[in-house]
Amino acid sequence: MDLLNSFLRSILSGYVGLFGDAHSLVSLVPLSILTGLGMLWVFKKTSNQKGIEAAKKKMQAYLLELRLYGDDPGLLFSAQKNLIASNLRYLGLMFKPALFLTVPTVILLVHLDAIYGIAPLAAGQQAIVTVQTAGRLGANVAAPRLEAPDIIAVETPAVRALADGQFSWRIRARGDGDGALVFVWDERQWRKSVRTGERLTYVSHRRTASPWDAWLYAGEDQLATQDVEWVQLAYPAAEIETGSLRLHWLIWFLALSIAAGYLLKGAFGVKV
Repeated sequence: MDLLNSFLRSILSGYVGLFGDAHSLVSLVPLSILTGLGMLWVFKKTSNQKGIEAAKKKMQAYLLELRLYGDDPGLLFSAQKNLIASNLRYLGLMFKPALFLTVPTVILLVHLDAIYGIAPLAAGQQAIVTVQTAGRLGANVAAPRLEAPDIIAVETPAVRALADGQFSWRIRARGDGDGALVFVWDERQWRKSVRTGERLTYVSHRRTASPWDAWLYAGEDQLATQDVEWVQLAYPAAEIETGSLRLHWLIWFLALSIAAGYLLKGAFGVKV
């Protein structure tokens, strides 16, 4: 999983880097359109196009029967039954391409959210860093030592939440750049990336030790430290602003990719 995540991070970070300090939509628009076209191609290759076309024609025919024979209960009931059966057939034909599209789409959305949905810390902005350990903490347990790069100031000592098994610090951004928070606990050491500034970049808000959670928190490789489940930096959420309109990136992405797919499905010869 780390290998796949690392590959996608490299590709997407390189792509976004091509646009420099341009507005977020400048990179999101072509990416959304390409995603819509890619989904069209996958749908065409994995779906039964002839079956879909036949099912749609049958549904149209049964809808016409409902209008023509509305005063005949027997024919009306038969048309309703056939229409329901055709709808179920149509939905069944959609299941296979949906299955092929779901996993890669979810993985892509997770990675894109790390770019467009999370903002780096702005200069002077504060955030909480939390280390989640495995199990409760003892009353006298020593806290990890937090070492921060020059772009980050650590403003508080570690605060313990004994029942939750957590250590937390408040940090503040004091410069622009990339770096790593280093945690030292007994003889163990681990890192968590940190991003500051206003540029569009790949931001990871949680690093986890769980292979299952690595699907959702794909911004960094899995933790390999004993007794630590995850490390989280509470970055602010990001929105894309155009004039007076502020929307979550996913709204832009879905609207653009769906529109591209719908407008170009004829050119691709795709029946939906």
